[in-house]
Amino acid sequence: MSTLPSHARTVVIGGGVIGCSIAYHLAREGRTDIVVLERSKLTSGTTWHAAGLVRMLRPSATLTKLINYSIDLYGELERETGQATGWTQTGSLTLATNPGRLTNIKRQVSLGRAFGLEAEVVDGARAKELWPLIETDDVIGAVWSPADGRVNPSDVALALSKGARARGVQIFEDTAVTGLQKKAGRISGVEVGDHVIEADEVVIACGLWSREVAAMAGAHMPLYACEHFYILTKPLAEVQALGKGAHLPTLNDQDAFLYARDDVEGLLVGCFEPHAKGLPLDSLPKDFSFDLLDEDWDHFMPMMENALRRIPALEQAEVRMLLNGPESFTLDSQFMLGESPEVPGLFLMGGMNSTGIALAGGAGKAMAEWIIAGEPTMELNEADIRRFSPEMNVLGALEARIPEVLGRHYDNPFPGRSMDTARGQRRSPIHAGLVAAGARFESRGGWERAVHFGGEAAHLPLSFSVPAWRDQVAAEVEACRSGAAILDQSAFGKIMVQGPDACDFLNHLCAAQMDIAEGRIAYTQILNTRGGVESDLTVQRHGPETYLLIVGAGEVVRDLKRMRETRGDFRVEFTDVTSGYAIVGLAGAQARDVLQETSNTPIPQLKRFHFAPVEIGLARGWAGRLSFTGEEGYELYIPSDMAMAAYEALVEAGASHAGLYASGSLRIESGFRAFGHELTPGTTPQEAGLGAFCALGTDFVGEDALKDHDPRRQVVSLLFDDPDAIPIHDEPIYFDGKVVGQITSAAWSYRFDRSVALAMLTSLPEGLQDGDVIPGFEVEIACNRYSARISRKPAKEAFQ
Repeated sequence: MSTLPSHARTVVIGGGVIGCSIAYHLAREGRTDIVVLERSKLTSGTTWHAAGLVRMLRPSATLTKLINYSIDLYGELERETGQATGWTQTGSLTLATNPGRLTNIKRQVSLGRAFGLEAEVVDGARAKELWPLIETDDVIGAVWSPADGRVNPSDVALALSKGARARGVQIFEDTAVTGLQKKAGRISGVEVGDHVIEADEVVIACGLWSREVAAMAGAHMPLYACEHFYILTKPLAEVQALGKGAHLPTLNDQDAFLYARDDVEGLLVGCFEPHAKGLPLDSLPKDFSFDLLDEDWDHFMPMMENALRRIPALEQAEVRMLLNGPESFTLDSQFMLGESPEVPGLFLMGGMNSTGIALAGGAGKAMAEWIIAGEPTMELNEADIRRFSPEMNVLGALEARIPEVLGRHYDNPFPGRSMDTARGQRRSPIHAGLVAAGARFESRGGWERAVHFGGEAAHLPLSFSVPAWRDQVAAEVEACRSGAAILDQSAFGKIMVQGPDACDFLNHLCAAQMDIAEGRIAYTQILNTRGGVESDLTVQRHGPETYLLIVGAGEVVRDLKRMRETRGDFRVEFTDVTSGYAIVGLAGAQARDVLQETSNTPIPQLKRFHFAPVEIGLARGWAGRLSFTGEEGYELYIPSDMAMAAYEALVEAGASHAGLYASGSLRIESGFRAFGHELTPGTTPQEAGLGAFCALGTDFVGEDALKDHDPRRQVVSLLFDDPDAIPIHDEPIYFDGKVVGQITSAAWSYRFDRSVALAMLTSLPEGLQDGDVIPGFEVEIACNRYSARISRKPAKEAFQ
């Protein structure tokens, strides 16, 4: 213990590949006084038994960028440190045995092309040439990705640690953290037995144990472990026949839940089995390190049978071992990183969902840059830890959900897919009414959200082509236009802001002018110092010192964190009151008549973006004249305990129902931007076409970055020419044969009977004016090109 320092700028807890990568990148960026603490030895826990597969084609732009960086880094590390990483470019082969799988892997090929990644769609015969040991009678297509490969996970971690040490990082093995300390709510130190290391920042990257270590500081890190299986065989003649130093590509047979590669002249065959086994950490020995869990052949045998059908040579193989090693997963199958929303100065990274080796380089760099800059330096929304609220860190929910996450690792990401476990955690105050009306729900951020009202019959089967719910949603869209449709928006966050400096505080926090009249609603964004959008919201002024913020369902945690960081000396208090109120949207031409039918008092004649008190049946609340659909309508704000009374009155007065699919279609037609799609921390209001909402001169956060900002990128509306084009998200857009952007949101337009989208273009044709419609664009969907036209105006205005 005497060798441990008494102070460090940054303490990294965990000496696996993730912790070593963070330390390495911090040091490479010039940070000094960094300490890494490892409870056992470097690479112990999960890193040492990982399969080491690095596959570049991924379902999102963020993951693809991070893995691209990792591959470049692993080659550089060998030259820099002299420590081999085992990087071998073998390529990978992904099989498809059904049309949905083939479409999915083709979609990944198209996304990869947006980043210069070339992959080839091949037939079964070519697949067998690339992987001679497989049976291909049922293979209808495959993707060959020559740039993919593998590494030795332990060697990667050791190379990163060697590079970190060369830059002054101190690494201590056999040093278990026993506690974390805080001062005034901020992380301040790390306890190792009786020794305390005072620290300015602490990073938790300790794999399986991360949730428990984070809890030492009162931070939430919702992840959970599962058992993960693969077999290793002794040498096989068919593999030996490849020749010394030759390798097979990595094989992905996702329809059979399998992956495989050659290993020491034999084979490694692993699985993501549908009925996975969760792992309570209290079942592991305290000294669990370079250890494995017990073999479980009964559990693995169904996967083994799949493997024998795909690779007949396994019939003659002698199994060297069935490896069962624990890994940690998250609720939504995406890893997490970022600064703890609860504890400033405490940074968290984990739940790598079996992609830790491939992501380690890029994610470690992203985390290091976040620590140094104080905010993300690239698009990380899908991995941002602020997407998880404390309510989601419930052990019972984790125990139920995480085995399903592993078991559905290879699921096709069809639109409309939703998890089955840990459901009903957060329900709207009018949930029972929606159930009775036939709602089909999806779980989003722990909330049950009604997506349409056709039930299971209008939802299944799932598909990448025409969805089963198209006709059902058509009726709901029509109700939002010409009738009066209830849209449950209760999952939206509600934050009350009060105090003598409430107006000045919000003018500093938000980009729009907040000194508005009582009864007014302002639409605005919260920005970061780079001018990027951190949140998209409306703000109601209820009194001289009282405002109510209505924020996206997934933005409450990030907004409260931003508000705490911005408060400074402002005399203001803010409170999350999300659970206290329901929000019921009422959209359509008959919305006012239906609302009046519920009330014995006159419904006020409200101008747009104004609100006033209303009585709805037996309930009291207030109504705002706005609608996220772009149609006529209201948002009704009702105390939770009276929400069902208001809902019942609306239904009795003739209101129908609509879900998220209907409102999403109308939103995109109306050109309304949404956070996480068109609006991200890397997108400025000018790029999103929202510069007019920024009140320059009010000294808001991010204002300096917007001055003289001439955006080259621009969000536009896009309409397809071919009704057979069905985009989802992220599809690349071409103009004159070059990639010029990507789809950010897409839906079926019932106005135009074809798909409509919003898109971010990286460059626009010269001389494009606001009212212009420009043809000649193409969007690539699953390796097919579809023509489209674009405009800066909303689709429903531009493409009539």
